Amino acid sequence: MIFRQCFNLDLACQNYSKTNLTCQKPHVSTFTFDLIKHKRPINNERELARNMKCLLNIPRISLNHYMKRYSVRQFRSISNEVNQLSADLTRKFQNVGIEKTESRLSAEFIIAHVMGKKMFYQVSKSAKIPGTQLKEIKELAEKRSERMPLQYVLGEWDFHEFTVKLAPPVLIPRPETEELVQFVLEDIGQDETFQKFLEVGCGSGAVTLCLLSKLPWMKAVACDISKDACNLTIENLSRYHVDKRASVLNRDFKSPDTIQLISEHGPFDFIISNPPYILTAHLDDLDPEVKKYEDRLALDGGQDGLDFVRHLIAVSPLLLKKEGKLWLETGLEQHNLIENAINNHSVGQLKYIKSMKDFTNRERFCLIQKV
Repeated sequence: MIFRQCFNLDLACQNYSKTNLTCQKPHVSTFTFDLIKHKRPINNERELARNMKCLLNIPRISLNHYMKRYSVRQFRSISNEVNQLSADLTRKFQNVGIEKTESRLSAEFIIAHVMGKKMFYQVSKSAKIPGTQLKEIKELAEKRSERMPLQYVLGEWDFHEFTVKLAPPVLIPRPETEELVQFVLEDIGQDETFQKFLEVGCGSGAVTLCLLSKLPWMKAVACDISKDACNLTIENLSRYHVDKRASVLNRDFKSPDTIQLISEHGPFDFIISNPPYILTAHLDDLDPEVKKYEDRLALDGGQDGLDFVRHLIAVSPLLLKKEGKLWLETGLEQHNLIENAINNHSVGQLKYIKSMKDFTNRERFCLIQKV
């Protein structure tokens, strides 16, 4: 099996960078990147080549026009032989505007999921699918044909080595956010003087879950304005038995009362956040999977994409320990604006340390420190 550290990854990332997408928050093609870069084994070199090639065909955010949707009735004639079923579903997904490779991967993941397997190659291709499982596959395929993201269709997705429960409209964790967590883990190492952190905009709780699991001496506060997100965070933390070390706050982070409440839990060794950073004017150009199903509030960064980031910068000195750090995932080409905001509004309180690149070799993360 060929895993995420595959020999063509660097080339694939370079090719992806050349697509010059205008969308700043990764969207529908996320699970394709995840397949290649994260934990999802690929059968053979031919399959690897197909998945690498798909990076050259990633749609721009305004790509897919809506096409005729298909009802469950239109799936009734689908063969129950695994390979034929996969081919039939792939065609159905393509007919509603989903890119070819993503259509195939969607079909394969759905079939594998219902058959109790992680990957399609684990399913016997000559097997006949029982009627009850075929019915479930049809139902999930119908959801995908309505442009529901695959992660929502399956109800779960992997983040590092953890499988987190997902449900709309809570933001789907992206591979880039996995990278941000890895930067934090490498920075902390085994230094147990780090005791407490804050996640702002916890979404599914994947970030807090991963950090608490890998840093078992730490405690956390996770905050989100969405009740759905907080409930999902609690469920995912409980699934891996780290919920006792976390306080989950369903609060508006922009409220002074919330900052006062969070400060009572602090001060924090670091803050981590994947805040809303897409420009408001770009939201309607996002793929249907994003704009129809994911929480708009978790995406909308205002006129220049930095409304929430500016607030984070303003309140971080109140919440961080001396020399505490603020780790941010950001939009592309926003780092100069963020550095200027720190220099103009947080002189003597925060220092911009560095920018870090994601696996497509583009500046995606920044590190800020309290002076």
